[in-house]
Amino acid sequence: MSENTVSPRYGETMITPLKTGGAFWSTGTRNRRRTALGATAIVVLLALISWLVWISPSDSPVRKIVGDVVQPISTAQQLRNEKANLMSELVSSKSTVSNQSAELAAQRKQLEAALGKAEALEKQLSAAKAGQSKAQGQVASYKAQLAALAGGGASTGASSVAGSGTTSAGTTTAGSGTTTAPTGPTGVTTPTLASIKNPTSRYFGLYTSQSPFSFSEFNQDAADIGEQPNVAGYFQGWDKDFRADAVQAAWAKGDLPFITWESQSSTASNNDIDQPTYSLPNIINGNFDAYLKKYADAIVANGQPLAIRLDQEMNATWYPWSEDNGHGTDLNGNSQGDYVKMWQHVWNVFQSQGANNYVAWVWSPNRIDQLTASHKTFSYLQSLYPGDQYVDFVGMSGYERPATTGNTQDTTFANTFSQTLTQLRKLTSKKILLSEIGAAEVGPSGGSVKPGWITSLFDALADPANSDIVGFSWFSLTVTTSSNGQTVTNDWRINSTSASLQAFAAGIQRTDTNYQLRKAAAQ
Repeated sequence: MSENTVSPRYGETMITPLKTGGAFWSTGTRNRRRTALGATAIVVLLALISWLVWISPSDSPVRKIVGDVVQPISTAQQLRNEKANLMSELVSSKSTVSNQSAELAAQRKQLEAALGKAEALEKQLSAAKAGQSKAQGQVASYKAQLAALAGGGASTGASSVAGSGTTSAGTTTAGSGTTTAPTGPTGVTTPTLASIKNPTSRYFGLYTSQSPFSFSEFNQDAADIGEQPNVAGYFQGWDKDFRADAVQAAWAKGDLPFITWESQSSTASNNDIDQPTYSLPNIINGNFDAYLKKYADAIVANGQPLAIRLDQEMNATWYPWSEDNGHGTDLNGNSQGDYVKMWQHVWNVFQSQGANNYVAWVWSPNRIDQLTASHKTFSYLQSLYPGDQYVDFVGMSGYERPATTGNTQDTTFANTFSQTLTQLRKLTSKKILLSEIGAAEVGPSGGSVKPGWITSLFDALADPANSDIVGFSWFSLTVTTSSNGQTVTNDWRINSTSASLQAFAAGIQRTDTNYQLRKAAAQ
């Protein structure tokens, strides 16, 4: 049959298979034998190669060739294994971090809850103290009324007068209302506000680094001097609430608490003028009313009198409440007349809350002779005065500064204070409190001037022409500050040298200066 033959039955064309080739893997008995022989040969060849590699030296070409082929395969496998291990560790680490984050979040919630409870307890304690204070004041009032009835209307009950060291009896006018001498939460009977505003002897105040929260330095200064101050001065910013404990601690020692209350952050650095949050318009417009009311209410709840020096040295140019920079450019958006509006606004808030029954307000500019020309004038000082209705004492800050700050004049009381005192007396008949004073050791000539300046201070207080000065508060600290573009460290401490301390002790113990102080305890 030909290669292409048509089948008569099925009508299909039959194709004759091609002849089978001779490859050993082809089907067929003979080819199966070839396949078996080829496989055997390959196995033997591989075995032979393995044997040759095994017996060959480590540096032989055969082993090197085989190693070059096998090593990348082994390295790749090792890297794959390491990658798998690292992935496993990463997944485990993520799981651990997730668990720790959850635990941290839970602990944070617990801490927040604990802080919330602590704050609530603190408020409850504060309320309880306020209630106790009011109750004690009512008891004292009832006792005074009963004593008055028993005595035929005569008032009794002695109370210490802060400025005198003596006692005065009974019911007096405090602020705008008639009250008895208040008894504070510590059980200390304090003088009335009226007696604080009209002292029968002079005030001697101290600023130290920690008083009235810690009196260690305060007491040491007193012991060195030999006389106990009757005023405890300290500073506070408007980001801090009223500290009843500070007022109570001062009165527990028999000292009038004297707060310099600054409308700025308590963390502000020296000469930090740029603080627009505390601008005068913001205060006038009521942005701080909630804070002011809270502060005033806390004063009322504490029930003890105090003095507040609000935003001192307003006629200078280094505080955010200054109206301008001395050359006509406003600061923080403040305008002329804003300082008076601010003061009156704060006073009115206190009045509405009843706090003015406990506060003696001290208006205290800076000494004028070292200011810019436009700020030295009487008209400028007058433009900053809120009015007698809103002020109980006028005062000033006055320092004898070293020659490095530009001071080249004589080192006397008159040089430091006289020009400003003249303007204050022209402005009002209010009593004068030298509310922040001090002297550097080294004067313009390079020699020690503090002892002589201190003697000059007490000589001036003995002069009847200065009888309207009701006292001073000494800034007894060492301070590094900026002055006229220079960084200067001044040692204002009373006891900076033995000569200065001796001059001060002699001055405060004079009998012609109207000081009636308690003897200080030895330390």
